[in-house]
Amino acid sequence: MKVLLASVVLVCLCGLAFAEPSYTVLYNFGSFPGDGVSPAGGLVSDAAGNLYGITIGGGAYCQDIGGCGTAYELSPSVGGIWTETVLYSFCTTGNQLTCPDGSVPDAGLMMDKSGNLYGTTDSGGTGGAGVVFRLSPPQGGSGNWSESVLWNFSENSKKNGFRPGFGKLNVDIGGNLYGTTQSGGASNKGIVYQLAAGGGTYTFSILHSFSGPDGADPQYGVGIDNVGNLYGTTDEGGKSNTNCAGQCGLVYELTLSSGTWKERVLYEFNGGNGGNPVAPISIDTAGNLYGTLVTGGIGSCAFGGCGGVFKLVPKTGGSGNAYTFLFNGQNGGAPMGGVLVPPGGVVYGTTTNLGGNVFSLRGKSETVLYTFCSLPGCADGAKPATGTLIEHGGALYGATFSGGLNNSGVVYVVTP
Repeated sequence: MKVLLASVVLVCLCGLAFAEPSYTVLYNFGSFPGDGVSPAGGLVSDAAGNLYGITIGGGAYCQDIGGCGTAYELSPSVGGIWTETVLYSFCTTGNQLTCPDGSVPDAGLMMDKSGNLYGTTDSGGTGGAGVVFRLSPPQGGSGNWSESVLWNFSENSKKNGFRPGFGKLNVDIGGNLYGTTQSGGASNKGIVYQLAAGGGTYTFSILHSFSGPDGADPQYGVGIDNVGNLYGTTDEGGKSNTNCAGQCGLVYELTLSSGTWKERVLYEFNGGNGGNPVAPISIDTAGNLYGTLVTGGIGSCAFGGCGGVFKLVPKTGGSGNAYTFLFNGQNGGAPMGGVLVPPGGVVYGTTTNLGGNVFSLRGKSETVLYTFCSLPGCADGAKPATGTLIEHGGALYGATFSGGLNNSGVVYVVTP
């Protein structure tokens, strides 16, 4: 199904922390029957500046439960008006659990050089526990996008993992796909997996199965450095930290040696320095690792703290040193979805406490670029979606899970 709709552009200045940044709503979801609802997982852009993302609800199907989700495109046009195209509505047949094409796409999309989009769903598929999918653009530039299911997760085969959750896919130079599942594996604490590309098909393999002390509940996929090492976070797990429910989580590395992937725990959180890194790993040009911590630290947002942003600096022969910027509830709290680390030393991200905000960090010096309202009916959006901001042309693009004219979320741009 393909639906086109011009967006309503809303410029809201009331929530700005200071005069310089500008904030604009590019699109309000839920604007027509079959439109997406509640965007999640962040955005991806192409060279022309078109934006792509997913919504966990809405779409043409599963109307009795509010829809099974969509993949969408937002395209800029003259005059600052953005146009949405629903590229695909999930669950063409069956119900939310039995949709052969998957349903409820929680994770963001990844785009290859040919313009194909890859993602995961948290439900549906032949095993009822989510799928890995590819969306291919129409040949010749006209027609509908087509979906291919590359892998079906199943609770009946838990050792292979299930519930990919927010785990956005990543790809190496050979076209192999990498991701995580929150559950399954040998200890039912999640896995890191690979879908190896070859001859137009993909072969599934488990690279690591978490057991608890080495991590548990990996929610956000893996980052890849320039030599092919994988880096990620687990929401829970660790050896001795008991200040968080289910331990406080950690940062890990996976390296390939003699055909076997080996895990190394790089850093464990203890609550005092933040906890529960519900985030992907971002890597800067020097090899430093960045992510967000949803709890712990200072303030009273949740579980004894408002979380923070961490930077992990590698050191020769060791697991690295970390420092953490901690939120206190007044400057934001409960950041989820990681941070954007462009060249230049400034880090950008969002928080979810109350209405949430967009912030920048230079070292440990924070600037709040925009604060979303926390009241019902916020026209500017509320609760930034759980995905890293993206940058295009010097501006920051993101989405909110709720708020907007239809209280179904928005896509926005902030110009620092």
